[in-house]
Amino acid sequence: MADIARKESDIAKIQVKKADLLKKQADIEGKLLKARQELTKKEEQETRKRIQAQEREQKRLADLENRTQREKIAQQKRLQAEIEHTIQLAEQVSQVKAPEDSSTISEAKYDLFISHASEDKDEFVRPLAETLEGMGVKVWYDEFTLKVGDSLRKSIDKGLVNSKYGTVIISSSFCSKNWTQYELDAMVAQEMNGHKMILPIWHKVTKDDVLNFSPSLADKVALNTSMSSIEEISHELREVVLGVEV
Repeated sequence: MADIARKESDIAKIQVKKADLLKKQADIEGKLLKARQELTKKEEQETRKRIQAQEREQKRLADLENRTQREKIAQQKRLQAEIEHTIQLAEQVSQVKAPEDSSTISEAKYDLFISHASEDKDEFVRPLAETLEGMGVKVWYDEFTLKVGDSLRKSIDKGLVNSKYGTVIISSSFCSKNWTQYELDAMVAQEMNGHKMILPIWHKVTKDDVLNFSPSLADKVALNTSMSSIEEISHELREVVLGVEV
């Protein structure tokens, strides 16, 4: 009977342990199920994020394509407007006549007309004009040519008409000035009449800056102050306007 009682006690203990193991097993299975559910949820979230990211990228590309197309159309319109404006200026320049009273105005012809913004005088334009003069190039430069009482517009027109070439110092200041635009338009008008005139110099600007200012001007081969010194630029200009290699 004592043995039976011990066996029954052992059985009871085993059953308790079994119940504990079953409970632990149920807990583990519950945690595993929860972990699987969370993994499935995260996978679904990641899938949604990936789809959303793809949709955003597709929308971005579509917006970029639309914006590029709009900019292309706007650029074409600007170019067309520039061409039409240039044609009008060509007609105006072709009608420009020399003043009847030539006794008060010099009959000198210039090799090179320098169009620039006043902000660029000290750093670049004045040294360039002085260097060119020293090389024997006859330049139209306002500080050399204009006198007290002169009409600015008439003097510029006279200088443009009597210059074989014109160099345009394209800078951020140049692009914002009305007078420089007037001078550039007059040079473009002469080129529309078949005379290659414009010799551009880029001064602290990028191709995009020039392209935004004038697409046709950005297409011309230009000298660049960030790549060449004043002396080197002067030599290049002299070679073109005088046809003399240095």
